Amino acid sequence: MATDPFLARIDELSQDYLAARLDRRRFIQRLLALGLTLPAASAIVAACSSSGASPSAAASAGPSLEPAMAALLSAARQEGSVYLTGIPPEWANYQGMFDLWKQDVGTTIDGVKTEGENTSGQELDSIKNTGKPDCGDVGFVFGDQAKAAGLLANYKHAHWADVPANLKDADGAWCATYYGAEAFIINTDAVTIPIADWDDLLNPALKNAVGIDGDPNKANDSFMAVWAAAFAKGGGEDDIGPGVDFFNGLQQAGNLTPARCSQANMLNGEVKVGIKWDYLALGDRDKANGSPNFKVVIPKSASTAGPYVSIISAKAPHPSAARMWNELIYSDAGQLNFLKGYAHPIRYDVLNQAGKIPADLAAKLPPAASYANVKFVTDKAKIDAAAAKLKTLWQIVVNSS
Repeated sequence: MATDPFLARIDELSQDYLAARLDRRRFIQRLLALGLTLPAASAIVAACSSSGASPSAAASAGPSLEPAMAALLSAARQEGSVYLTGIPPEWANYQGMFDLWKQDVGTTIDGVKTEGENTSGQELDSIKNTGKPDCGDVGFVFGDQAKAAGLLANYKHAHWADVPANLKDADGAWCATYYGAEAFIINTDAVTIPIADWDDLLNPALKNAVGIDGDPNKANDSFMAVWAAAFAKGGGEDDIGPGVDFFNGLQQAGNLTPARCSQANMLNGEVKVGIKWDYLALGDRDKANGSPNFKVVIPKSASTAGPYVSIISAKAPHPSAARMWNELIYSDAGQLNFLKGYAHPIRYDVLNQAGKIPADLAAKLPPAASYANVKFVTDKAKIDAAAAKLKTLWQIVVNSS
């Protein structure tokens, strides 16, 4: 288990309490100083008091995070709820994660109805301006932005060592949870022309039919869609411009609709061709169950992969629940839950090597060969440069007619 500073400090204080080096009042005071609420601190005291371990046994056992994890669970339950922003149930099978939370932790989940559809930028605004969220799920580029703004609490979950260094913050401010690749989802009941690559979207038969997931300056999904088009049209890591030019061409052709390619808009036919993460597209396909019929393809010439990262608010109202939420989503069960929603779990290789990936889950993903031209971009400097350039150039698209 990773020695996370937060859990390690709880464990250290718990051992001191059990060994009678701290009295109850000072134990609670020091737990409160870590940012825990009084009910959460009281739960840890109760967990220690009922553990049955004698002071000598606790002292001889040496450092262990297991008591701290049990105490964290107790504290999360005492806090009574966890508030999530930008985490809708249909996204990457988060509904399955909610079910796991209720099964394992048993408290309520708030924020989903009011803030579930928030973009990454809106999540950060909510953390900054309302103070309600405990946790968020943001695009890769937004992790460092939030850290720089002082919005995040550092936390290293129990499986921290399984995640590559370039996909997590060294201090624990954020960590990648899963990733997706940009895909086309085509309503084949409404669209009869073949669509396999970017240029196919310029066909005159697709008037007002092609949608993305909102403003790419605010929605990471759309940002990576523009960048994917850039790779296909001669740009790359150092130049997102050709992607903007492509979407400008879609707009001028009358093919780009202002409607978001949300699940609802795909199902009701308002958007006939969506450009979105593969796991969202595959989820839409399953949800439709043939009404309408959907086909999901990875663009032949180029696509991009984008990780999403989990963050904890520095002023989380339920700090123990926030950390417990992270323990859940990085656990084996949580990571396999993402795979059930077609997202690529960040611990996939570790789980696969351990023989923990069910064959039926692996088989649900598109053929591996279709991902041959998917590009990963994790260089923060290049991402920041592309985002800055997009912010200037996207006005060309939204103002063109």
